[in-house]
Amino acid sequence: MVVLSRQMLVKLIAFLFAIVAAVQPCYVNAAADDDVGQDAEGALNDESYGEDGADDLESNSNLRKLTDAEVRAAYALKKEEPESLPAFQAPKLPDLSGYNYGAVLRKVDKSKKGTVSLGSILSEPGFKVLTYNGSVGLSAFARLQGGGLRAIVISGGLVTLKDIAAAISGDYFQDLGQGRYLARLPILVRHGATLLVDKSVKQFRLGAEKGSLLSIEGRLVLSDSEIVGWDETRNRTAELKDPKKFRPFIVSWGGSDIYLARSRVAHLGYAAKKAYGLSLSQYGSLQLQSKVWPRPTGWIIETVIEDLWYGLYTWEADGVVMHSNVMKNNILYGFDPHDRSRHLIIANNDVYGTKIKHGIIISREVNNSWIFGNRTHDNHKAGIVLDRQCSNNVVANNIATQNGSDGIIISESSKNIVWNNVVSGNNNHGIRLRNSTDVRVQDNVALANGLTGVYGAAVDLSGTTRDFVHDFYTKQLGMTVVGGQYTSNGSGPFGLDYPTKASFYGVDLRTPQRQLGFRLGGMLPPFQIELLDILLNQNKVAVVQAKK
Repeated sequence: MVVLSRQMLVKLIAFLFAIVAAVQPCYVNAAADDDVGQDAEGALNDESYGEDGADDLESNSNLRKLTDAEVRAAYALKKEEPESLPAFQAPKLPDLSGYNYGAVLRKVDKSKKGTVSLGSILSEPGFKVLTYNGSVGLSAFARLQGGGLRAIVISGGLVTLKDIAAAISGDYFQDLGQGRYLARLPILVRHGATLLVDKSVKQFRLGAEKGSLLSIEGRLVLSDSEIVGWDETRNRTAELKDPKKFRPFIVSWGGSDIYLARSRVAHLGYAAKKAYGLSLSQYGSLQLQSKVWPRPTGWIIETVIEDLWYGLYTWEADGVVMHSNVMKNNILYGFDPHDRSRHLIIANNDVYGTKIKHGIIISREVNNSWIFGNRTHDNHKAGIVLDRQCSNNVVANNIATQNGSDGIIISESSKNIVWNNVVSGNNNHGIRLRNSTDVRVQDNVALANGLTGVYGAAVDLSGTTRDFVHDFYTKQLGMTVVGGQYTSNGSGPFGLDYPTKASFYGVDLRTPQRQLGFRLGGMLPPFQIELLDILLNQNKVAVVQAKK
């Protein structure tokens, strides 16, 4: 019997994967839960990409317009005293003063020098999710490397790009001069190690041809510099052309922290799981490491993020701070914190030009977080979205304008506050709520949106492709709209369909869009005269409630 050494076994596996890769297409299939489309070239307008449920259309949901008689039979309009409303205390927004450029620089620990070596992708947990969980795949790495499964491994302490260039062959990592560096292999920063990319680096290029990427288990500090995907064949940045074709990316795992300040991250990511561009993710749920290491965290401050498949993705991250950044012209989403991420601060960012979907979206149990002071505009779909069981969040002091669908969407997400936002000039509704209860819409301004200022509906989603096991919902709508100004919206200030209970009080309805006056939308027209009288003349709370 022949006994193979570990080194020989690694070489044999690499050789076998290289053979497999040789007969495969030149792209990597995305994971099933990314729900990507079929066509590669020219697919940037393919709205089948992404998996959020915020875009399920009411027209696909068996939403039938009730007759006036049916509305009167099923719903009651009543007035209540203002004291009947739950008391509102303005949330105290997080103090951002500690999250600054100087604090990022202090995250660099220079007390211990790290080491750099050439290792194997197969032996590192930091690559396991990518290679075994249906994402980038061993065959892809073998193909990109011409049969190899090599990686640059950083261990033990602080390492700079200059250190890597001194330790690794120029075939794999090259100092191009004038502060420019090119990586041609995946790079892993192990637990306990720090990779520093600072102002001494003008540009750090991750080469697409050999499958370069950054996998962070330890710490990444990027300040006064930039990291870009690089097309070495064309000697230019790797702008996305084909969503299924490999582009370099950055992914940060459990136990890691990343700190980005006054920098630029661009031209990264494609439609494969955890390869979205810039991601903070706990290890896979079946990996032992996910039980050992805490959730990933980090700060992104005063940084430009451009042409990433997702501008930022998180999965089970904790305490991530994103403030005062410019997120522009990203592909599928801008900010996209996802499954069970928590205690997030998304503040004072300028988010625009998202090409397929939303500017800012949190989705699937992203709770106890803050979205405030952002300007989100000119995105293909919505400005800000809370989607699928996101609760106890505050959306405050944002400006959402000129977006292709709605300004702010709350879908299947209860117990949230939408406070003191300006939503204007959006193609559809200013603020849209669906299948959500205990939502407070307080002191907002909805101006000149294409449809209503605030629209709410309880919707049957059985006609959609929704995963009802993981993305369950209850067909109920409960909202309270207090204060604010609702002016010149195309279909009127408010609209409702199938609410459980909706309350309105103290709203400013100046300047109707129609010459004939205000027109309430959805199932409200039968109650319009009485409702407006309660609001505007009697200064009481108008409550629309289902009778059963």
